[in-house]
Amino acid sequence: MAVTITYEYPVPGAAPTAAEVRRFSTVIASVEATAAGDLLATIIHNMALSVAELAAGWPIVITEMLLAGGWVKAPHQLAAGRLTNSLAITMENAGGVGGDMFRVTILRPNTIVR
Repeated sequence: MAVTITYEYPVPGAAPTAAEVRRFSTVIASVEATAAGDLLATIIHNMALSVAELAAGWPIVITEMLLAGGWVKAPHQLAAGRLTNSLAITMENAGGVGGDMFRVTILRPNTIVR
């Protein structure tokens, strides 16, 4: 298994702390899956969402495919994968030339949209 999660924002390279997420309200990470057994990626967002926020569909998750082959086998984020401080994304079998690579933007609820 070789899923690589590269955090891009708010701090490149590392999962954000709760203080960073409170300040910036956004987490951006790229996910690269290259082995045939890569079926799950867990992205840490540290947003400390409440049960009510999770039930309301938070956080907002945007997925951007970075390789052409990804459009055929897009990743899926299931409601059960939304947790208080992390997000689980399932992927199809990533084996093959180039594997899968996608960017995930996770947005925290804020007072503008609540």
